[in-house]
Amino acid sequence: MKNNIRIIVFWAVFWGLSEATIGYVLHFVENSAGILLYPFGAFCLIKSFSKSGNKVLIPVLVTILAAMLKLSNLAFTPAVFHYRVYFPVLAILSEGFFTSALLFITAPYPVENLLKKMRIKKDIL
Repeated sequence: MKNNIRIIVFWAVFWGLSEATIGYVLHFVENSAGILLYPFGAFCLIKSFSKSGNKVLIPVLVTILAAMLKLSNLAFTPAVFHYRVYFPVLAILSEGFFTSALLFITAPYPVENLLKKMRIKKDIL
């Protein structure tokens, strides 16, 4: 359990601080930051999932902690523009829960097992 807490904190801080810094700047430039930052968030979730021994609860906790770190932008954002923080937090939560659900679905059946069941040779891919 102690190792899982380290994994959760490390990957959540890594993702949350990048969202809080890079995302903060990109949202004020009126750019679509979600398209640029989702692959990074998915990478953090996948790494935390694999480092924890394929425990599905770990990416969910990483998502929640990363969203809480993103809420720190409220301290630097004028009240008129708080929606620029709330919407990215909702996006972090939705993409994190969606990615965690995909990890939950695909974890029992890795891609290699699916290819064997479908009788597709690895050499083709």
